Amino acid sequence: MPQRMFRSFQGLLLAGLSLLFVFKAVNGQLTWYINSRFIPLTILGMVFLAVLAQAVFSEIRRSRKHEQDHPEHYHEHGHAPSATSLWVMLIPLAIGIAIPARPLDSSAFDSKGFNTSAPLVSSDISAQIFETESEERNILDWLKLFNYEEDVIQFVGQKASVVGFVYFDATLDKDQFYVSRFVISCCAADGFAIAMPVQWSQADALQQDAWVAVKGKIEAITLNGSRVPLIVAESVEAVETPDQPYLFP
Repeated sequence: MPQRMFRSFQGLLLAGLSLLFVFKAVNGQLTWYINSRFIPLTILGMVFLAVLAQAVFSEIRRSRKHEQDHPEHYHEHGHAPSATSLWVMLIPLAIGIAIPARPLDSSAFDSKGFNTSAPLVSSDISAQIFETESEERNILDWLKLFNYEEDVIQFVGQKASVVGFVYFDATLDKDQFYVSRFVISCCAADGFAIAMPVQWSQADALQQDAWVAVKGKIEAITLNGSRVPLIVAESVEAVETPDQPYLFP
């Protein structure tokens, strides 16, 4: 492959990767892949890719100008690197374009499983969670409380209001389902699912993976030998997928 052609493809791929990240940032999809604390580094990466693309195109323009100004002396020197390096950039770009972005859902449960406790999460639940109004606690907050507090009876009867997606499991009763979320520390690849059981008389009317807002009162039940919070639902309402579908430890 001629060196100028190689550089042209290289510049286009660099620019394409930068635009792909910009598109996902503008559409709020970056946090479907990574923890929000890495967004500044990702933005820096976008700028870096754009600068590299601009440098490559500038080199091509200088080369063409030199050829036009001195056609009798111009010839390409050397050979372009192996086209393999282009594939390294093309493959992630093609995957990013071809595969629609979506947050993790119950289809990932088969490979990742799910937990009704709070594994891999710091045991520091401090006064912040206790001071938080019960209806402002998310699924992870409730699991932390039940996982690290010996006296869970103190939480029975408290009001809960959580948002998550529906997951049906054969081990639950017909009027029960799990309200679930994924927790990620770094990126979606290390995400793990957490879930709270919900008891609701109309559970069979719900669809798997539908996002719902569940309101009700907390009860304590035993699942797989552990005490976990169950929401006795007073209402279950369909909601849109949150702008940030993941929780962070």
